[in-house]
Amino acid sequence: MSPSTALSSCLLAALAFTGAAHAANEASHPAAPERSQRAQADKPGARNSNPEGEGTTKSAPSAISKADRDFVTKAAGSSLYEMEAAKLAESRVADPRVKAYAHTLQRDHQRAMGGLKQISLDHNYPLPEHAPDDKAAILARLQSLSGKEFDTVFRLQVGIEDHKDDIKLMERARRASRTPDIRAWIDQSLPVMRRHLEQAQAL
Repeated sequence: MSPSTALSSCLLAALAFTGAAHAANEASHPAAPERSQRAQADKPGARNSNPEGEGTTKSAPSAISKADRDFVTKAAGSSLYEMEAAKLAESRVADPRVKAYAHTLQRDHQRAMGGLKQISLDHNYPLPEHAPDDKAAILARLQSLSGKEFDTVFRLQVGIEDHKDDIKLMERARRASRTPDIRAWIDQSLPVMRRHLEQAQAL
């Protein structure tokens, strides 16, 4: 064998050995990038690679619908307003029956607010802190009244008209909502609102 032929054979053998070693190295680490991606995805709070869930985290709670958010806001605002109106009755009523009714409203709406606060925490949705602006005129009128005149306006407006509105609001939301805890809150609160209406009509 000539020297040039021997040299060529040696080079070919070296190249073959290098290629085999490289292939063996790849075979021993076949899915490192994939494992790395999976490990990254499994970290707490990691982004969801599903296109439908893009921009959310795995641990994020499901949000309530806009209709449910509107209902929770209105229900909380109504309770705040009726508690404020009932508080005015403490020093302005003439009829002790109206005073007792106002006390019942305060107690029951405080309980209702407790349930709404739990819904607010569970769904990370803030509640209003004050009575709605469209009730300001009614509250101002009640503040200007006392005695039998206060009793009449309080009973007709807060006890009857506002509770009719509360009942309609809850009945609509009960039919439309698909959120279990909101439906449960309505099931618990709706009979109470109906009782308030009946009590006001009987005064």
